[in-house]
Amino acid sequence: MASPPVRPAPAAWVPYQRFSDLLFVSVAGHLAFAVFFGVFCDQPLIGACLGLSSAMVGVLFPLMRSSVAATKVRVIAHAALFANMLLVMVSLIWMGQAPEASVWWLVWWPMFVAHVLGWRDGVAWVPVTLLAAAAMWWHGLHPVLQPRMDASELPMYLLQAGFLLIGCGVGLVVRRAYEGYQRDISRQQATIRAQQMELTEHTTQLEDMLQALQQANLERTRLFAQLSHEVRTPLNGVLGFAQLMGQTPLSDTQSRHLAQINQCGATLLQMVNEVLDFSRMEERTTRVEKVPFDLLRVAQEAMDMVLPMAMAKGVTLHMERELQEAPAGELMGDPLRIKQVMLNLLANAVKFTSQGEVTLRCRMEVMQSAADRSGEPTWLRIEVQDCGIGVPASALPHLFEPFCEASDRTIARYGGSGLGLAICKRLVDAMGGRIGASSQPGQGSLFWFSVPVGAGAAIA
Repeated sequence: MASPPVRPAPAAWVPYQRFSDLLFVSVAGHLAFAVFFGVFCDQPLIGACLGLSSAMVGVLFPLMRSSVAATKVRVIAHAALFANMLLVMVSLIWMGQAPEASVWWLVWWPMFVAHVLGWRDGVAWVPVTLLAAAAMWWHGLHPVLQPRMDASELPMYLLQAGFLLIGCGVGLVVRRAYEGYQRDISRQQATIRAQQMELTEHTTQLEDMLQALQQANLERTRLFAQLSHEVRTPLNGVLGFAQLMGQTPLSDTQSRHLAQINQCGATLLQMVNEVLDFSRMEERTTRVEKVPFDLLRVAQEAMDMVLPMAMAKGVTLHMERELQEAPAGELMGDPLRIKQVMLNLLANAVKFTSQGEVTLRCRMEVMQSAADRSGEPTWLRIEVQDCGIGVPASALPHLFEPFCEASDRTIARYGGSGLGLAICKRLVDAMGGRIGASSQPGQGSLFWFSVPVGAGAAIA
């Protein structure tokens, strides 16, 4: 629900537009007294002085609606009101008013200025009004202007009635402005409540949509897991019978065909396993263990599993160890998940390396853990370096995301599911570790991960 459009105010109009009715009250009062003294009391000079005084107030109408800057408007308005006060003071002296009576007419100016221009301006007019009252008293003791009427000729009841009417007019304007502000506040509050209700409805709808999306995503993940499981069972049977067939006498052509069957089946089985692993992690069913393990044995098992593929491509596997700080059996972690990440990184390195070597480095690190600031748990850092095709710099930030653009290109050329690195990251995150990569296109890549394996390390 959109807020009602706000009509733009003129450039110089002050924020107290609602009190602009005071200008009408002031101008009407000045003109009424001007007509009374000029016509009925036969004092044209006093009438002209009061008429000019009303013009000083009337000039504020076009001034405040002009395109003049607000600062200049305030200066001109204060000058006009000061001239208005001086003309009224002169008129009171010509009327023959005594200082003790005339000073009461001066109380309007601070209140008038405060409502029309602002409360700070009204406060500034308090000392001005006090000086004007002191000037009236001083003039009573040291006359400069001579009265044009005798005080006894003044119709005091009419002056008092005019004074009271002006006071009532000012009070009505202020009350009307106050009620107008209250109506505006009520309308704005009603608008805010309506907007809040609409926002609440939108929030509820978004929450429902989010829950539906999460439920659909969960159902999709379960479907993938179920399909992967159902596909893997007959696929294992096909590969098993292919192995049995390989043990029987075959011709050269049959052997080549059987080798293709085994290769395609192994690739398909790997893809199914990756989809199944990814689906399990989407459902957060992957459990991370914390048991003692032998790092050298885990690393060697990962190397042995990749060795046939490396030998078939003519790629040399090499291991570098710096494990003096962590004797075998003293590390605590999940050897299965660590080996799974090692295996994925090694298989990728061999896949994208056509010649040369792939190096696996294992070493221990000591770094401060955010979960345990009192100790310094031991971290295991694994690095896999190859001399293959490399990864473009633009693809590195998204390399561990599932189905990223870089994986789409490699799938089209080298095959795979595009989930291997995403699975590695989720496994490393589950173990409370870190994973990253650096690469130079055409010169090879370095993939690494670090996981806490000390006795005090926390497994996420």
